[in-house]
Amino acid sequence: MPREDLRQRADSASAEAQIAGKSLAAPRPVPLDAMALTRAGIAGWAARLGPPGAEAPRSRRLAHIGGLAAIAALVLYLTWRVLFTLPSGPWNLTIAWILVTFEALPLAGLILKAWSVWNIDSHPPAPVTEAPNGMRVAVLIPTYNEPLEVLTPTVAAACELAPEHETWVLDDGSRPWVEEMCAAYGARYVRRDVHDHAKAGNMNHALGLMAEEKAAGGPGIDIIAVLDCDHVPLPTFLTATLGWFQDPEIALIQGPQSFYNGGAFDDDGITGEQGTFFNVLMASRNVPGAGPFWCGSTSLLRLSALAEVGGVATETITEDMHTTLKLIRRGWRTVYHHQTLAVGLAPATPDQYLLQRRRWGMGAMQILVHEKLWAAKSWMSWRNYHEYLNGTLWWLEGIATLAAFLIPVLIMLSGAQTSTAGPLTFTGVFLVMFTVRLWGSKQLMRNEIHWPTAFALRIFRVPVGLACLWWLVTRNVLEFQVTPKGAADLRLRGRTPRILIVMLVLIAGVILYAAAGLAGLVPWRTSPGSTVASGAWLVLAGAVLILGTRRIRAAEFATSRRNAFRVEVAAPVEADGVRGELLDISVGGAAVRFPRGTLPDSGLITLRLPEAAPVRLQVIRTTEQPDGTQIASLRAADDDWAVHRALSLWIFHTPAGALPGYPPGVPAAASLRGR
Repeated sequence: MPREDLRQRADSASAEAQIAGKSLAAPRPVPLDAMALTRAGIAGWAARLGPPGAEAPRSRRLAHIGGLAAIAALVLYLTWRVLFTLPSGPWNLTIAWILVTFEALPLAGLILKAWSVWNIDSHPPAPVTEAPNGMRVAVLIPTYNEPLEVLTPTVAAACELAPEHETWVLDDGSRPWVEEMCAAYGARYVRRDVHDHAKAGNMNHALGLMAEEKAAGGPGIDIIAVLDCDHVPLPTFLTATLGWFQDPEIALIQGPQSFYNGGAFDDDGITGEQGTFFNVLMASRNVPGAGPFWCGSTSLLRLSALAEVGGVATETITEDMHTTLKLIRRGWRTVYHHQTLAVGLAPATPDQYLLQRRRWGMGAMQILVHEKLWAAKSWMSWRNYHEYLNGTLWWLEGIATLAAFLIPVLIMLSGAQTSTAGPLTFTGVFLVMFTVRLWGSKQLMRNEIHWPTAFALRIFRVPVGLACLWWLVTRNVLEFQVTPKGAADLRLRGRTPRILIVMLVLIAGVILYAAAGLAGLVPWRTSPGSTVASGAWLVLAGAVLILGTRRIRAAEFATSRRNAFRVEVAAPVEADGVRGELLDISVGGAAVRFPRGTLPDSGLITLRLPEAAPVRLQVIRTTEQPDGTQIASLRAADDDWAVHRALSLWIFHTPAGALPGYPPGVPAAASLRGR
């Protein structure tokens, strides 16, 4: 769907609402699904910029049909296997049952998943223009070593939020330039002398300052909103969420985490790998007896609830989830606000991705042991008990994945006859079952899955699962490792973990040997039907490994020497009265096209972006084009905080009408042009 069509639909909806006499307090984007937006060159997270509500009837219907179809396909396949394909003889029958049991393992999980995500409706409070009951709000932005281009837009956008609030920048790097920036933007700069417990300790230091100031007679803070330093808040961040605190039992509001660096390592072309988690799994927890856990960023917490549990948890390296469990134990509620409220930076490289997932997984193991989650039913609802116990054990799925790779190998090499079906019959039945399962699961997950990407990323569960298992055995002391943001010294491709290389060589060797055996070239005892029964899973495993290793080694996911993510977007600009075209823009500069001779080869120019005040930028270089134009690279001075602020707000709080063809309310950061 072209962008012009999207904008026309949005304008039509606005006109109809005005005719009906409804007041439109602010422009709202047209409600479209993520796939329609991505086809139009706009990020899928823009589909959820408006207030959340009930799921569309068609989406709900397809999800229910898909979930039931996936379950039915597996049940029918297993029934066929048991009734019509099991061999005779104790040895063959035993091995065949092992393979059938392996094939049946996903069934329980599929049924639980369908039950838990059956309903993802949202029932949020109305947006507010001020914090309820006179509550005072502070936005906290913990930071450590991130570059200017990452931190600046978050601070600039946070200071612009409504309603009235304070913005605290918690700098564990004690950097003078961060203090300068805070002074320029009106944020409070906070540093500490003792840097213990990483992000949790940084936040607890700020909470301690708040308590001290309140004890000294200050007005105090009632609500804190937390943003990772790369998560830039959108204008609705506070106004859309503060109304939840009218309910005195609510301690935490968690919003989705969306990402503006399209083309990141886990980007699947829709809403990223985490789209399933934030747009389906977390949304399904807004039911009685359940609730989301704190995910660290894009969240708000009641300060009195945090004080009741002793502040942010420091016993594990996943302080957010651990703190949530402490809140639940004390009877507090958590809710999920299913609306795009901020956008951040996803891991751009495989090494960043693996580092982040390993930290999450090993932290989950710490929580599992520290809170004895297997015995936590006494203070949890059944739904929360299921979600938290399975959610932590999920990180051990890499061990199950490893077994899923090895079991078919061992069964095939055993020589046992595991199926009486002919190879063509077995292949046909297997493909029908697997295709229906994939289709049904995708519908159940509201089309938030892109299977090639999901399969490619699945292989990372193996090294993560092994790390988690190793920690359970050794109980080593863990240190919080920050996911790197910003530039690298060299442009390097990802490194494939050795365990994955070993698995790929092993599976390829077994498949080739089995093929040679069926052709009579080497000794082979397994029948063609039984070879296909195990070989189907091996071929699938090999395909997953190939997809994953290719993605790891892809040049597009190599490290970058750039600190700032560039947003490619077409918009009219002006310099010294001459009209030109914006090609891309970042927090630190822009690339523009003008008629040849318009811009100097160096020096300062005044650039006017659409619907914005002019900014002064330095010309770094110009390149003449064959069509009679010149392309210029422009950069802001490092200490020109006003220009950095102006560029940041234009990208993330884009003025209405600034982007031709974009629906109202969609920022420039949503552009997928060039991705």
